Amino acid sequence: MRTQVLRTIRLILCPVVLLAVFTLIANPSSTHPVFVDLRQSRLVHHSDATHHIYGASGLGVPTSTSNRITDMRHWSLNQLKKGMLASSIVLMLCAGCGPTESIVPEEMTSDSAYTPPVAITKRPPVSIVDRTRRSVTFESVPQRIISLSPSSTELLFAIGAGSTVVGATNHCNYPADALKVARVGSGIMEGTSRETILALKPDLVLCKWDTHEPLLELFERIGIQAVNIGPETLEELFDEARLLGQITGHEQGAESLISQMTERRDGLAQRVASLSPNQQRTVFYEVWDDPLMTAGPKSFIGELLRMGKMKNVFEDTDASYPCISSEVVVDRNPDVILTPTNHLKQVEFERVATRPGWANIRAITDKRVFIINGDEVSRCGPRMLNALEQMIDAVYPETTLKERRQP
Repeated sequence: MRTQVLRTIRLILCPVVLLAVFTLIANPSSTHPVFVDLRQSRLVHHSDATHHIYGASGLGVPTSTSNRITDMRHWSLNQLKKGMLASSIVLMLCAGCGPTESIVPEEMTSDSAYTPPVAITKRPPVSIVDRTRRSVTFESVPQRIISLSPSSTELLFAIGAGSTVVGATNHCNYPADALKVARVGSGIMEGTSRETILALKPDLVLCKWDTHEPLLELFERIGIQAVNIGPETLEELFDEARLLGQITGHEQGAESLISQMTERRDGLAQRVASLSPNQQRTVFYEVWDDPLMTAGPKSFIGELLRMGKMKNVFEDTDASYPCISSEVVVDRNPDVILTPTNHLKQVEFERVATRPGWANIRAITDKRVFIINGDEVSRCGPRMLNALEQMIDAVYPETTLKERRQP
C-alpha cells in the first residue's frame, strides 16, 4: 500500500517539477538580443554590442538557431544553480531517490568559448611544423576544414582530402566540387567573415602565412586549430602536400600527386634542355598593368620562367613582385611578353601595343604577346605546371612542333 502511494505521488510531482524546470530555463533576465564576445568572454547585450561584433578587435557571434555557441556564460549563475537543482530533483524522482551523477553536458562545463567537433577517425597524435615554424599537434584526423586560399583548396582536393573541406573563399573555383562548399569571404583580412567560419564549426583552418596572422591569433584564443601554409616554390608545394597528407591521413594521395608532378616537370624540362644560352629568349612577365608590376626571381612565377629557360628581364630585382616603370620595360626590350588573364577578361594586344614607347619593343613588332591562364599561373598549386607548359608553348613553339613530329 505504501509503495502504491509513493508511486502515485511521484506520478503527480514529476510533471509539476518538469514544468518548473522548463520555466526556470526559458525565463531569461533580459529580452535584448545577445552576442557572445569571444575575446573577452563576457555577455554583450545589443545596446553595447556595436563595438564587439565585427573586426579584428573582437569576434561577436549572434545567437540563433543556425549559429549558436554552447557556453554557460549565456546563463546567469542563479539560473544555472536553479536548473541543476531542478534537474537533480527530476532524476531522483524518476530513479526512486537513489544516488545520481550530474547530467550537465561536458561542453557546457568547459571554460573554452568554442568547442570544435570531435573527429570520428581516431589515430595516434600527429605533430607538424607549419610554414611559420609553429608546432601543431592533431589528436585525431580533421573532418571539417576551412581553406582561406585557392591554392590550399586545390591542394586538399588533389591529394584526396576534398571531402573534408566545408568552407573556402570566393576565389576557390577549382575543382568543380570546391564550388559546392560554403563561402567565407574573399580571403583577405577585411573580406573574411569570422562569423561564417565559426558557424561552420571547423576543426582546422588553413591560413595563408603572410596574410592571416591576426586571424590565426584569434583562432588560437578561441580553441580552433589553424595551420599557416603558402608555398613559394615547387619544392615547397611538395613539402606542403606531404604536410597536408600527414594531417588529413592522405599520405599516399600526397605522394601520388608529387610523383605525377615530378614526372611532368621533368618532361617539360626535357623539352627545353637543348636550348643554348643564345637561343633562350628574354621575357617580360606582366603581373598587373596599373600599377605596372612584374615577377621577380624570388617569386614562384620567376621560378617557372627559369624552369622554362626563359630570361626574365627583371631577374636583377630583389622584390618578388616589384612595381616598375614603363620606360624600363622599353629599355630592356623583351623578345616576348607574357601576362595572365585579369578579372576574367583577356588582355588585348592593341592596348599593350599602344602604350607610350612600346611600339618598338621586339615583342610588339613580332606580335609575341601571349596570355596565360590567370588561375593556373597565379597560384602556387597543383596546376602550376599547366601554366609552365603554356609558357613554353608561347615562348618556344618550335619545341612543341618538334615534339609533335616524333613518332
